[in-house]
Amino acid sequence: MRYRKGIVFSLDSFVAFTLVVAALYTLVFFSTVPSAYYSSLTQANYLAKDTLVSLATTTYDGEGSSGETYLDLIIHGSPDAARKYSSRMIPEQFGYKLETADYGADGAEDWTEVYSTAADETPLNTHKREYHKLKATAQALYLVVLTERDVGESPYGYITCYGDSTVCDLPLPYHYEAGDVALKLVRLTVFT
Repeated sequence: MRYRKGIVFSLDSFVAFTLVVAALYTLVFFSTVPSAYYSSLTQANYLAKDTLVSLATTTYDGEGSSGETYLDLIIHGSPDAARKYSSRMIPEQFGYKLETADYGADGAEDWTEVYSTAADETPLNTHKREYHKLKATAQALYLVVLTERDVGESPYGYITCYGDSTVCDLPLPYHYEAGDVALKLVRLTVFT
């Protein structure tokens, strides 16, 4: 009797081969998925940060302007000019959403949507309306002056001050009104 040489696949070697192929496929799949969107996510993150900084530092020069920035317009409830400005900065393949939040006495955030390309049905809105792949957010802290402070006059008798007391005396009826302020957060979310 002559024996011929051949390759024999047993059931356990076939299962082991299948498991190795599945593990390699899973490893390749999970290592490439995040990096596929990394450049778009980085771009969306930079767009959100740069647009928010630009809104906070660019003075609105429209009719009736008194030197406020575009971020002031968002905070004080007139987001139309800010929307037009940010629409020019963010490319059309991205959508975006502007939100503000007030901090209450308990420290909780209550987000209010100011503008969203998803809710804008006008023909002027050519930006993406739905979130599919990724989103990046940027936030800015904003100090809102509710009432102006009243510095009064200095109680001390410096050369430049005209108070009734000397430097060593305690100010007896010194009235300083600090004014009221509130903190607001502005959040810009860029998505694609």
